[in-house]
Amino acid sequence: MEDREQNSTQTAVEAVAQGYSPVPIQGGSKRPYGGGWQNQRWQEKGEAEVREHFDAAREAGAGDIGLLLGAPSGGLVDVDFDSTLALRLRDILIPPTAMETGRAGRARSHKWFVAEPTDDLPSTRQYKMPDGSVIIELRSTGAQTVIPHSVHPSGEFYRWEGEPWGGEAGPQRVDGRVLSIQVALTAMAAVLLDKWPKQGGRHEAYLHLAGWLLRYGEGVHPYWERNLSVLVSALAEATHDEDGPQTRVDEVVGTTIRRINEGGRVSGFPSLVEVIGQDHADALKRLRSEVESLSGFVPETVHRDVDVELDFTPSEPAEDGEDDLPDSAVDEERERDPLEERVSTWSSVDLGPYLRGEVTPPEPKVLRRTDGQALFYAGKVNSLYGASESAKSWIALYAGVQEMKLGERVMYLDLEDDPVSTIARLQALGAPVEDLKMLFRYVRPESPIAPMQRTRWGKPDATDEGRLSANVFKGLIDKFDPTLVIVDGMTVLYGLHGLDTNDAMGTDVITGWLKSLTRGSRTTVIVIDHTTKGGGADSSPIGSQHKTAMIQGASLRADPIDRPMPGALGMVRLIVKKDRPGAVRAASTRDKEQIAADVMIDSRTEGRTSITVESPNGSLVVVGSTDAQEQKLVNLAEAEAARESVIDLFGGDLAARLTTRQVRQELGLKPDVVYDVWRLLEMEGVVIREGERRWTKFRLNDKL
Repeated sequence: MEDREQNSTQTAVEAVAQGYSPVPIQGGSKRPYGGGWQNQRWQEKGEAEVREHFDAAREAGAGDIGLLLGAPSGGLVDVDFDSTLALRLRDILIPPTAMETGRAGRARSHKWFVAEPTDDLPSTRQYKMPDGSVIIELRSTGAQTVIPHSVHPSGEFYRWEGEPWGGEAGPQRVDGRVLSIQVALTAMAAVLLDKWPKQGGRHEAYLHLAGWLLRYGEGVHPYWERNLSVLVSALAEATHDEDGPQTRVDEVVGTTIRRINEGGRVSGFPSLVEVIGQDHADALKRLRSEVESLSGFVPETVHRDVDVELDFTPSEPAEDGEDDLPDSAVDEERERDPLEERVSTWSSVDLGPYLRGEVTPPEPKVLRRTDGQALFYAGKVNSLYGASESAKSWIALYAGVQEMKLGERVMYLDLEDDPVSTIARLQALGAPVEDLKMLFRYVRPESPIAPMQRTRWGKPDATDEGRLSANVFKGLIDKFDPTLVIVDGMTVLYGLHGLDTNDAMGTDVITGWLKSLTRGSRTTVIVIDHTTKGGGADSSPIGSQHKTAMIQGASLRADPIDRPMPGALGMVRLIVKKDRPGAVRAASTRDKEQIAADVMIDSRTEGRTSITVESPNGSLVVVGSTDAQEQKLVNLAEAEAARESVIDLFGGDLAARLTTRQVRQELGLKPDVVYDVWRLLEMEGVVIREGERRWTKFRLNDKL
């Protein structure tokens, strides 16, 4: 075995000679050693200085080596195959390269490339299965990857698969944009492989997939028409399809394209759901949008040309196979929004898609309850508002954690707090450090941005600083491509730009900018706002007479029933204030103020906050002649169920005194339910009330 400690410094010297930026790694881990490691550069320093630095790191226990990726290493990027399914697709969808690394338990799990052009490198991307496990990563600027002769946390040595550094050929030079699409397409194929029929039913599955991806309005999707064959061929090769990749392409892609062009019926997404399941189908939808976005496709013009084509030429439409489509096939129209397809907002809206039933109403996808129902609409501007300390930011960040678990990218525009508090909250919510590095971006705006700099009459009044901010932010959002943007602090956003929350012009300016963040329904936006003075029932966001119009999706008010705080169990009720599409209201209570969810925030364990978003009333079903009677019956039923648990809290101790808050914290019950429990126990003579109002306590009846 080679002397790894001797080679750690030598490997660093070799890396610098290759034009790469090495960093010391703490032994047996993947953590860089020391601070400011992202800024380490060695190309302009002498070998002696490199050796001195890495020798010192080794003596401190950092005897492993990593390479900074992206810009610091001349465009070097790493495709990391984290799952066995991705490894099956490694040589099918990802181009060959002479520079590969791996380890005994996961051979050839890293492919290295130099992405071009180096002034526009692909961003770091990570893709996940529905269960949260990582499929594949494209690691670029801002990330680092451990290399031989380091040790993986499992104890296995990293190794070169072939010649070190790729020999004379070195890492393959590729178009960074195309590589990013190929990685996303690999994730798509892996999700399909995980549930793809192993025998029987494959042909129908291919047809469902083709119908879903190819149908676009009245015609064929311009991107998938040129590139679906790549995906179909990869699936056939990875599954060792007995008919072979080319045959599958010929009989599936060509037939479906012809059917669509002739106005025929094709099966699609609903049928695909039956084959791979809802969770995998939803993941596939997200990845489809990812591939289309990376390719430059946006749904502004239905037949827009897409200038990225993968290395595969689709076959000509087949001349036979009419009967290959299942008899039960149904039209699966591509999701469309004619409002987004206009050249100008003053253009006439094409009503044809509406009249033909091609436009499906938007669905809530973000901030999911325990029953699976979501509360915010994908690709729309939504709002969450409430009084101070009503846990609005916690709830929005929890929505972000949910999205990151699915591999989605979250951007947090924080106008009221700081990075330390935000990161502490995310980690308390269980967000892994790797997710925060790969899937999260934090922005702390402290100066105005050009699009919202206006005169008092609403005319553009951009400063040089504002234009610079606009360019920087556009570059960030284009590169990171977030699927969720959280804007925390509407009042500050107004003030930062000298706009008045009670002025229609100011709100129009803010509204236009927020809607631009959705990027043609690509990104979901959640705006966090404060209520008017006093808060409480029927309260609205500050300046609400003008703000209401900006909400395209759902607006929810956060009412703290039991105020969340460290060391306690809190509860916040989410009330529907506005729901333009109507799907959230439909899943809420029928009270005057419709309850969308009860959010339980448990901070009783130090350094950990657990949030659950529950459907109101859970799964309990009771019937009353009015909504009020029905709610009373629900509370009484829950109180009866909790009766013995409350008695047990006393532990038979006649000296014990319990408050409503203590019972709520221990058992997680709603306040009305606890009150009903006390009433039941008082009526039965089991407990005796002491004190009044906030000072009320209960004790066991010592005469029983």
